[in-house]
Amino acid sequence: MVPRPQVLLAAAPASNHNDTLPHITGTSDVNRRLKMAGVDKLHSMDIKGKGVKVAIIDTGVDYLHPSLGGGFGAGFKISFGYDFVGDNYTGFNNPVPGPDPLVTCASGGHGTHVSGSLGMTDIADVGFGLVGVAPEASLGMYRVFGCAGGAADDVILSAMQRAAEDGADIISMSLGDFVAWEGGSPYVPLVQRIIDSGIAVIAALGNDGQSGPFEVSVPGLAPAALGVGSVENEIYPTLYRAENNIGGSLDYISVLPFLAKGPLTVYPVGSGVATPVTDLQADGCDPKDWTTAASAVTDGEHTAALLLMSPSECSFIVYSQNLLALNITTVIFYTNNPDTPALLAEPGSKLLKDLSSLPHGRDYILSFNSVDVFDTPSPAGRTIDYFSSIGPSMEMTLKPQLSSPGGNILATFPRSAGGYAILSGTSMATPYTAGVYALLKSMQQGWSVAEITSLLQSTAVPIKAQNVDILSSVTQQGGGLINAYGAVMAHSQISPSQLSLRDSASPAKQSITVKNISKKGKTYIISHTGASYIRTLTNFTTKYATAEFSQTQFTLGPGQSTIVQVQITPAPESVPESEPVYSGFINVNTDGSNYVVPYLGVPYNRYDANYFHYNTTHWVGNQWPSTAPSVTAPGDINVGNYIPLDLNFTGPANAKLPWIDFVVVQPSNLIRLDAVPVNTSFVPTYYGFDPPVKIDVPDMTLPILPGYLDVPYYGQIGIWGFGALPPSIDPNGILSAVPRPNTISGTVLVNSVFGFENGTLFLTTTGGFRPLLRVLRYGSNGTSADDYVSWLGPICNVLEVSR
Repeated sequence: MVPRPQVLLAAAPASNHNDTLPHITGTSDVNRRLKMAGVDKLHSMDIKGKGVKVAIIDTGVDYLHPSLGGGFGAGFKISFGYDFVGDNYTGFNNPVPGPDPLVTCASGGHGTHVSGSLGMTDIADVGFGLVGVAPEASLGMYRVFGCAGGAADDVILSAMQRAAEDGADIISMSLGDFVAWEGGSPYVPLVQRIIDSGIAVIAALGNDGQSGPFEVSVPGLAPAALGVGSVENEIYPTLYRAENNIGGSLDYISVLPFLAKGPLTVYPVGSGVATPVTDLQADGCDPKDWTTAASAVTDGEHTAALLLMSPSECSFIVYSQNLLALNITTVIFYTNNPDTPALLAEPGSKLLKDLSSLPHGRDYILSFNSVDVFDTPSPAGRTIDYFSSIGPSMEMTLKPQLSSPGGNILATFPRSAGGYAILSGTSMATPYTAGVYALLKSMQQGWSVAEITSLLQSTAVPIKAQNVDILSSVTQQGGGLINAYGAVMAHSQISPSQLSLRDSASPAKQSITVKNISKKGKTYIISHTGASYIRTLTNFTTKYATAEFSQTQFTLGPGQSTIVQVQITPAPESVPESEPVYSGFINVNTDGSNYVVPYLGVPYNRYDANYFHYNTTHWVGNQWPSTAPSVTAPGDINVGNYIPLDLNFTGPANAKLPWIDFVVVQPSNLIRLDAVPVNTSFVPTYYGFDPPVKIDVPDMTLPILPGYLDVPYYGQIGIWGFGALPPSIDPNGILSAVPRPNTISGTVLVNSVFGFENGTLFLTTTGGFRPLLRVLRYGSNGTSADDYVSWLGPICNVLEVSR
């Protein structure tokens, strides 16, 4: 099941009930996002994607929007597609397919926005004068989401196959679901087959950047897919200005200008205007705030606006319930925190200052007369968006390939929801990338997917991290910000266009081919630039790798090529438990044009690394909890060689159950926990007790089974993995799957109890056993004991199991 695409709604339309679409004018550079990659220059050269078919798999499209052509089928901008599901599909009921991908519900606006970003053209007297990246490309919509809920994998896979069969040149997918591993996903082989047939698959990597590295979504996770990260727009494109009654003004964010019937008196929640305004008073979380507001507001519907902080501790539900009681129809949200991912902190603080400076008894009144739109620079402009998911894949395939503008993007929205919206997400960066691909494809119809992708990646422009004078990690930006003009005008080819160096302190030497495809000779200079060194639990650092080249300068005639060998060596790493990733760029410069080959790797061998972190004294930054495996009985904490277990269920059941606590600090796709006899002959990697100490405890009276990899056992406590498990696993064991068999985000993997209500071996007999934990080493096939890191725990003696 793939969840519904989630984006950040930067600003909704001022009204959801516009009878006609707006026509907005002003000074805003609404198409600035095109200039960020030189798309505007290509448009001026009449390169607009003509003759290229782009299939979009999404929530459907309001193709009746005039900026999207006003119709569907041959001769229209949205010329092909299919509805696989219908309005009422949620992912859990039966789809109702049909030939028409039209969507009119506001919740289906995601696909309309994506379509507009890629190919819209605002007509005269409608909209803002917006233009999509490839306005002359032929677009197709394959609807896989209803008006609510998610979509089953088989529906999305069918849409991908249908789009390929319908002759698409590009499939754009602003959707996805987190999957820890490339292996086992049905999307990976299908993406490969589609690309092998000459069709590009361009997919969002997700909006989980705050979860840390190794958090990318499928299908963008597929090695063959062009996975996309998000860059913040250089401007916030729609601001308007209201006049106040003290000789000043207030700039506010809205897609469309707010059209009040008359002046509005502003009432800060919890304070009125008689006392200084504070964040605590204005957050709307305290019921007393609303009581105070109720006593002040007299005509909420026509003459009042309520001032609230941006939602933090309280939800919109709390706000909406109280606003309804007051009959308030206008709300002004503000933030005065410049570090939050929101704009206009300065006007918000100014508003509070103006309110606090008013003399007692004087109202603060706003008049919304101006309808002229203007823009303001984004503090995070031209940097990787904080939400953009961070690669690489768990198998260390370089992701994302590149990044495109996806933060605060103004584009079309269903007519029923105002016609336009500003959204943020890798969902918005994906159609931008697909549009640029279409521009290049229209100029190079005979080029393969690999050739176009390689050119887009090698001509990208590496960008710096926000507020730090170092390049963002390749795990965030890939090759950098897409450069449409640079790709079309390129006169050299670099291959490969990325290097995934995997896990090694001494990665193998790499070969890069440089080819001159121009009509004159060129001199090339090779160099290296390090990018941010990233760990799971610390900020970015300048711990760069080094690079040595077989040649650093050479001249190539027209059509000539040469091979440059490069040896990249990461800096020594003493804390592999922090899951570090190093990265950087190989630069190929000629005639002022710079081409890049991004690379990344893990600076140690995962197979040989510590999988249980025993020593926390040398940790970098924040520490893990104590992660040596342990058994905890009620009232005791890791009591050592012997743990008596009184499982008498006369009291609360959970109070009697023991726990096994462990954290695995390296990626593993198979983790198994078994109960083995006290005197097992198995020799583990680590002991959870003192082996010389002998304790006489009777064995359990349960039958001893052959066990996994010939280790006799009583039964399986738990198993965690992905995809297909090795066939030698006991089919009668208790399977307890978890969604993420690794600890990249730093959370405890499992706290597993021994007993369950329906009765397992621990509720049927007394006697002793030992817990045996085995973790498959990265890169192993799991067929021998040496493929696992193991821990054998202390004796657990079940004294009583009565209920």
